[in-house]
Amino acid sequence: MRVLLFRSLCDSGGVSTSMLLLGRQLTLRGIHCEYWFCKPSNRLAEFLETGRATVGSLSRLAARAERGDFDVIHMTASDEAAPLVSRLAGSARVVVTARGGLAEGWNHKTCFAYTAISEGMADVNQSYTDLEIEVVRNAIDIDRFSPPPALTGGAPIVAFVGRATAPEKDFPRFTRIARRLAAAGARIWIADAHQSSWTAFAGKDVDELSVERWAPVPHAEMPDFYRAVAASGGVVVITSQREGFGNVAPEAAACGARVAAPDVMGLREAMVDGVTGRLFAADASDDVVANMLQQWMESPHDMDACASAARSTYSPSVLADKYVSLYSRTEQKLATHSAREVEYPERGMLLEHLSRQRVWRARAANQAALDYASAGYADLALSALAAGFRASPRQLASRSGSTQFLTTLRRLAGRSAVRRLASRLGKR
Repeated sequence: MRVLLFRSLCDSGGVSTSMLLLGRQLTLRGIHCEYWFCKPSNRLAEFLETGRATVGSLSRLAARAERGDFDVIHMTASDEAAPLVSRLAGSARVVVTARGGLAEGWNHKTCFAYTAISEGMADVNQSYTDLEIEVVRNAIDIDRFSPPPALTGGAPIVAFVGRATAPEKDFPRFTRIARRLAAAGARIWIADAHQSSWTAFAGKDVDELSVERWAPVPHAEMPDFYRAVAASGGVVVITSQREGFGNVAPEAAACGARVAAPDVMGLREAMVDGVTGRLFAADASDDVVANMLQQWMESPHDMDACASAARSTYSPSVLADKYVSLYSRTEQKLATHSAREVEYPERGMLLEHLSRQRVWRARAANQAALDYASAGYADLALSALAAGFRASPRQLASRSGSTQFLTTLRRLAGRSAVRRLASRLGKR
């Protein structure tokens, strides 16, 4: 079996972590696995070290798929280029995973199987597909995340980990809770991939406070970051309004750190409440959360028991076992009941993200069309142009969109190609 794990951008988040873990586990099982990215990022070196990672255009990937180099292509359902890759997959089975948002366009004709990293993600996406969405929960690298030898004493560290400027992470709420804990003597650490500062939050409901450490933390150094929090007797505080899963919670817990998070989609499945962390009501006041955390930090905490539970619950071998079974299946799993719209508090945010996703997909499609046309893939270029128009017709009216559109047509340079495009758009 030959498996390709695809993603447009090799970023610093949990998706890249899951890809790397899954790839390693597949390799251990004797399955040939490759990674493909269209754009690099700060974690690319980890993938390049495997000797099986490529950063390349979709036209290069089309050439590989045309040769039949892959049996399975696995992608994130909401990835901006995923629909394009699905169209060029040829005989390869397409598997998509709902990781942190809603996704349109996936059904038994466009993909072989559909999974989600949490029950919440499966529930909210089920009405968008005729396939049964199967839950395959995220895993953590249990070889990297382990507890410190002992408590160090001193003031506890209260930490935030994530992209501080991402609205769904609700960093302002963290500042309000952290200020109350800092007043009681806690040290504040912020591991911020965006390397923000207070100026980025002008006009937001933040409480500016003294921060001992505020900087990006390289992925390789995250275990030491979590171990320092654990050894201080502190806590990692997650304030996200939603998550697809929330890798920070089990990773920090596997290092013995206390973890607290709101009881929202994804996070409630990323910890064993009362064992690897504590959930608090999403609408709890900042004072209530701060008081709970203060009392918790003053009580004993068994780092080893916390770490052991996290490592066994979120083992990567379980993740790989489920995917190997899925990749090997010969029949699709269709939904056995009529899909219904699920009511959930995060609905507004997810629909807003879906709206933005359509624009991203249109841009990606227009860029891919130009790439395909330059490489001689006329049919793929026309298909991409049509897909971009369907995703967001207004994008074609933008300066960059119209320029790419006209340049693509010039490179196709054929009346028959133009007629075929008009026919595709007419089927919209």
